[in-house]
Amino acid sequence: MMFRTALLALLVLCALLRVAEAGTRPNVVFLSPDDSRFWHMVADFMGEVASDLNLELEVQFDQDRHRFSYLQMAEQVLSRDDRPDYLVIMCKEHVTTQILMHANELDVKVFTFNTDVPEATRAAVGMPRETLPNWIGHMAPDNVEGGANLIAILEQHAQSLTLTEPSQPLPVVALTGTRDSSAGTDRDRGLKAATDAENSELLQLVHADWSQQQAKDKMLVLLRRYPQAVAIWSASDGMALGAIEAVKRSGRQPGKDLVIGGFDWEPRALEAIREGELVVSLGRHFMGGGLALLLLHDYHQGVDFADGPSSAALSYRFEPATRDNVDTVERILTPASWQAVNFQQFSRALNAGLQDKPFSADHLMDQFSEALAQYRESGEVAGHR
Repeated sequence: MMFRTALLALLVLCALLRVAEAGTRPNVVFLSPDDSRFWHMVADFMGEVASDLNLELEVQFDQDRHRFSYLQMAEQVLSRDDRPDYLVIMCKEHVTTQILMHANELDVKVFTFNTDVPEATRAAVGMPRETLPNWIGHMAPDNVEGGANLIAILEQHAQSLTLTEPSQPLPVVALTGTRDSSAGTDRDRGLKAATDAENSELLQLVHADWSQQQAKDKMLVLLRRYPQAVAIWSASDGMALGAIEAVKRSGRQPGKDLVIGGFDWEPRALEAIREGELVVSLGRHFMGGGLALLLLHDYHQGVDFADGPSSAALSYRFEPATRDNVDTVERILTPASWQAVNFQQFSRALNAGLQDKPFSADHLMDQFSEALAQYRESGEVAGHR
């Protein structure tokens, strides 16, 4: 009888501990700007990080891919009786300020990522924690620098193939995303700034709305209009793959008489790099959502990423995937490696020894990449589960 009583008491205690844990488990809603392959990859990676850090994560995808549908998604989440503790969103032109202000009024903390803060939002409410205390952080890759770096890589590759004379600028046509995307706009800015120089000439930049089919259709027209073009700059890998289809259909050879580059590290793009049809893909930002969750986890545990010399607004560099490192990048993109790595090892809240070490978004991205790149089919990886 005493044994049964003790066992019952233990079971009750375990149940109470589970209830207590559930009550303190942060609830996070991530609003994806579209349902493309890239954003599913972002969400899947976030799911693995959330699982390790005991975060409750809900993901919603904006299938309409428009700023007003994105605003509607945010308003629906904020109108719930059981509103989340944290809302993770991408900045969208013309609606970001409205979402931030409404969340602030309702005491829902917001973390923005992946794109720069629109100028209109900066003018209205500043940056995180300046006027809206519940807008706790922002993190993005340097999209402007990325746009400039992509054209520089294409210039170098075209020169190595002797597609242009040393004294002649590289003739470029370009594909970008939707008109309300800060990421696309900022990458375009980098492209335009770089092609103002004497090394390249931007013949035309067209919007293909992140669509592979639109990119193919519009590139067929551009190649007829500009037969002298020998480079295609693309703001995404999906559109770059559409451009490759168009180049082949036009009778030319991608990677040989015309060089193409994009962004996102999409798995299909890596295969195109192996085949020599795509020169480069700039990426690693698919891990941005997972890194945001790590920062939110530590913030929730009382270890603020903005303490000390750090800012509430963080940035990091893109890294190129080329034929030289495509195998390493593929390991970083492998879902099995995401499952093998325990992301608790990067938490400053869970590892007190990390709190006195250098901290930056670039440094954490490097650590993520290094751990994931060590994955082998055996599952032997640093910090494994």
